[in-house]
Amino acid sequence: MNGVATTGGQLWFSKVTEQLSCYDDLEVINVSGPEVGKSRIRNIVSAYLQGFKVLRRKPDAILLGVGKDGSAALSLLHIFLSKKSKIYLPFHHYEPMQIGKHSLIGKIFANLLLYVTYELNKKLWKEASALFVVSESAKREIAEKLKIPESKLVLTGNSIELHKEYYYEKIQKDIDFLCIGRIGKFSHLVNIWREIRKMNYNLNFHMAGLGKENPTVQELEKIGNFVHHGFVNEATKIDLYKRSKVFVSPSCYEGFGIAVAEALSHGCPVVVWDLPVYEELWGKNEAVRKVEIGDYKSFAREAVYALENFNRLSKEAKTVSSKLNKSWKDIARIVHNTIVESFKET
Repeated sequence: MNGVATTGGQLWFSKVTEQLSCYDDLEVINVSGPEVGKSRIRNIVSAYLQGFKVLRRKPDAILLGVGKDGSAALSLLHIFLSKKSKIYLPFHHYEPMQIGKHSLIGKIFANLLLYVTYELNKKLWKEASALFVVSESAKREIAEKLKIPESKLVLTGNSIELHKEYYYEKIQKDIDFLCIGRIGKFSHLVNIWREIRKMNYNLNFHMAGLGKENPTVQELEKIGNFVHHGFVNEATKIDLYKRSKVFVSPSCYEGFGIAVAEALSHGCPVVVWDLPVYEELWGKNEAVRKVEIGDYKSFAREAVYALENFNRLSKEAKTVSSKLNKSWKDIARIVHNTIVESFKET
């Protein structure tokens, strides 16, 4: 089941299933899942319809990639339709489930839905034959906070789309700061941008991803020189990377940070909160500037520093990005072998 609601998760799933279809001992059938950016109620209904469509075929194995609502739907339907189907799913990072702003009645229903969704997800994690994780840091955090045995967590790593650069290509670097991702996952974004504008009123900030209607966007627009592009396609995303100088990603929950890796490969130095995964992947590199979580003033200073030293740090960014040498074929091989081996054991 395809269709996760995050760019990184969607890329992982689509590329892995594409590679899995090359194996002679697997018949891979993709079933579409919820559409990115649609209403939650619509996506929940879609999740149950697609889950029913999958399970009535009684597949030997299901690789699930539809987010928390899709996982909840499959967890419930699995009880009634196809208990023998083995379930596998990628688990990119730990992130607490949260609800948005609602009226009193709306909050009651939202909390009830949150509880049911979480319980069904926990049931699925317990029943799954394996959960695929993208870093050692994610593996440790998921095992610790969700009480999932590490033996069930299979490390695959992650990859990014390779891009070609042509020496004659003239790129106008007209974006000072870029951020890509679901706006709800970023912390202190408004404070960071306000501090940057205090230091230099002429700088600009662009963003892309889910959440264009989020109230945070309006706050950022009031500060000025801010543009939100909404959820963009791959070509537009690459164009934004090419036009940008510094990539900022103040997310507290990352199992890998694929947008960070993509930005580095395009020569953008990045500024992030100091999460264990960034130390694991990139070590102590000047192009990956890590800031203590919550210290938005230091984050703003680091962002301006990266901008002022762009030429030097851009070279460092491209160099450090070469550390990421795992291909989608490598990752799919791990997924394939895990699935095949689990059937040999039964």
